[in-house]
Amino acid sequence: MGGEREGRDPPAVFIGNPAAEMIEILLNPDPAAWRGYCGRHHAALFTHLRGWSSALAAAYDLPVFFLLARAAAAPGDTAGILPLLLFSPPGGTRRLISLPYTDAAGIVADSDAVRRRLLAAALELAAATGAAHLELRQYGRFEIVPPLSALTDWQCTAHSFKIGLDRLLPATTAELWDDLPAKVRNQVRKAWRCGCVVRIGGGELVDDVHGVFSDNMRDLGSPTHGVELFRQVIGQDDLRARCIVVYHRGVPAAGAMVFEHGGTLFNPWASSLRRLRPICANMLLYWTMLAHGIRQGCRRFDFGRSSPGTSTSRFKMQWGAGARPLYWYVFSRNGHEWYPSNESLVSEDWKRMDLADSRREGPAIRRWISL
Repeated sequence: MGGEREGRDPPAVFIGNPAAEMIEILLNPDPAAWRGYCGRHHAALFTHLRGWSSALAAAYDLPVFFLLARAAAAPGDTAGILPLLLFSPPGGTRRLISLPYTDAAGIVADSDAVRRRLLAAALELAAATGAAHLELRQYGRFEIVPPLSALTDWQCTAHSFKIGLDRLLPATTAELWDDLPAKVRNQVRKAWRCGCVVRIGGGELVDDVHGVFSDNMRDLGSPTHGVELFRQVIGQDDLRARCIVVYHRGVPAAGAMVFEHGGTLFNPWASSLRRLRPICANMLLYWTMLAHGIRQGCRRFDFGRSSPGTSTSRFKMQWGAGARPLYWYVFSRNGHEWYPSNESLVSEDWKRMDLADSRREGPAIRRWISL
């Protein structure tokens, strides 16, 4: 069974037998129905939008599947969605993931019955594509409501080694400023005193954002995403993506991408140059992102994921972020095991690599690391 790829829009097909629960599942449905559901369901994230999955699929040539549930008696009413990408690393085990390189993008549904039906359809799809594992990345616990006969050949394990961090945004930037610790405000002021300036824009800033990101990833010892992924996501209209770059003497010192959806501004990627940390460009970057969210009318800012207790999570918490659990549910065929925490983005040897080499060789390696 093939998935949708960039440039293709296959007709919707039905999965399984909808008669049992009067809920039917469409594979690769009308994009308008998907977009409408994402726009009205409170639990839908920017990662549920078709543009996010399509960008990942196009950048890394991965099959993408969109599962949409609707009531058989009212086929015009969408009741749940689940985006999935087929991850087939060379020499590795196939996994169907919602979604790789993403904090959370699992099942969104109107009821337990719909949630159960989408899960059953995803397991059927995993079997049809030869995947040994189905991985659902969710904010909060995912209740598997029995009975679910499709689970007889599968085992489920919940993993919670990452946390998501977010905060409510006040109505004005003045209120946000007053709410921040004095140390944070002083560091933002330092960036201003050092002559840092900020630009907010679109595709014209992608290379600058990726330049900072890839430089920082090399310093952290991590293979980098390619610039093509950044170009793909900025080109998806439904993601409402913006680039934010802090410059010092004309040099990009810190950069980020933000995505707006459902009253939340999401920031999955933010980096700064280690050699310019003393001028606090990263602090000005985060102040600008939060302030931008307020000016856009957002009620919440999502800082992305971190490992609990790390310096990264503490950095985000100084901005008022609170933690909430991320659960990655792995459904494995009997006799198979997969632990997402076994993957690693860090290699000490990578830190010593030439920057140009790391940018050239990194994406081919990063492609098969699902974190």
